[in-house]
Amino acid sequence: MKVDKLKVALSIIYLISMIILVFKIASPLNIQIIVRGEREVYIKEIPRVYTFSDMLIITVSSIVMSSCAVSLILLNILKSEIKVRQASTVRSLSKSEKKVYDFLLSKGGVAFQSEIVETLNLSKSTVSIILDKLEAKGLVERRRRGMSNIVIVKH
Repeated sequence: MKVDKLKVALSIIYLISMIILVFKIASPLNIQIIVRGEREVYIKEIPRVYTFSDMLIITVSSIVMSSCAVSLILLNILKSEIKVRQASTVRSLSKSEKKVYDFLLSKGGVAFQSEIVETLNLSKSTVSIILDKLEAKGLVERRRRGMSNIVIVKH
């Protein structure tokens, strides 16, 4: 969930930077140079000039935009790497660990610890040990809810 919020924020910053960059590049200024002599006034127009502030905005927008793009790419790589590791971890589970993990997945990734005990006909201590192992492998998380624990599958 945190990664998704980060991706949304990076995407919004990327789009804003891109809009600013395109706007600044597409709209250079025309500068008029006026020279007044004793009898005549010379006017020279120099088209399509970027001021220092324009160049600064273009540079900063480019840096922000490319940083967001690289971050989004790295987040996707990291997320896929985590999924690969989780998949290999799930394949290495024992029969009882796999049974509990599959049950949690069938319940949408969330169940009370007592529900696991009742549904799978396992003792409280066995479920507790299995959940300890699953937690150590980074597959689930237990949270205290009043007098019981809720078990959540990590994605």
